[in-house]
Amino acid sequence: ARRLFSYFKPQTKRLYLIAFLLAILACAGAAIPVVVSRTVDKLQGQIDQPTITLLCGTVFGLGMVYWVSNGARRRLTGRAIQDVMLDIRTAAFRAAVEHDLSFYDQYSSGRIVSRITSDTQEFGQVVNLITDLIYQVIESGLLGITLFITAPRLMLYLLAFLPFVFGLALAFRGWARKVTRKGMRAMANVNAAIKETVSGIAVAKNFRQEQSIFTEFDSTNLVSYKTNLKRGFVLSLVFPSLNALAGLGTGWMLYVGGLEAANAVVTVGAWFLFLQSLDYFWFPVLNLSAFWAQVQSGLSAAERAF
Repeated sequence: ARRLFSYFKPQTKRLYLIAFLLAILACAGAAIPVVVSRTVDKLQGQIDQPTITLLCGTVFGLGMVYWVSNGARRRLTGRAIQDVMLDIRTAAFRAAVEHDLSFYDQYSSGRIVSRITSDTQEFGQVVNLITDLIYQVIESGLLGITLFITAPRLMLYLLAFLPFVFGLALAFRGWARKVTRKGMRAMANVNAAIKETVSGIAVAKNFRQEQSIFTEFDSTNLVSYKTNLKRGFVLSLVFPSLNALAGLGTGWMLYVGGLEAANAVVTVGAWFLFLQSLDYFWFPVLNLSAFWAQVQSGLSAAERAF
């Protein structure tokens, strides 16, 4: 972890600016449902054209702030990630060159190439996904505070259900990371076999070793197929399970919130805000599970590169 953070140290200024833009994104995204909710309470079933016009202008302005901030954040994030990847690839290539011949007797050149190119690319993708997740968590936190002030009972119902979602997500964590690491290693072995075969094909043909090479590749490829098939099954099981659990939670909160609004415990606007905000609480966990394959591939790639 320390070695990894050392590569981000030259990007300190960009990281601070990215953090500032993430805060703006979170505030703008959290403000939209709050503004709509307050307007619904103000209208009270009556059509007030100036209020509706003000609402449309406010939502449009917040949307523009969100769009501009998101574009600037993605531009800075892309530049920072590419600079870090350049430094990691340079360090990995320098380390590969400085190793003696005994190192290459143990590791094939194809595997080294895969670690320098493919693994660093996977790591760059996971860093971008993590920045998206950070602003979603901040946005959820801001909305959570607003909901707790507006409808504390409904917020307590939601908080009581969240541990089940997080518990299921964490249960898949170790399993998914284990199969992903095995899958990436198996794919690296396939790439190494192809690289070595193509590089030494002239020698193999001179000694009539085509069948032997094919048998060795077929065995490696079969292992990779079985490993990645299991990996795909595990990763594809995460998102439907969490989505089904979140659907049950949404239905339960819809029923409870409807009873609270019918009994005048909360206003209709507060109930509307609560329903709109449910996705902001489910989405970070579901988003992480949806991109779980890339996240696990990036973490496994970082482990192999370092």
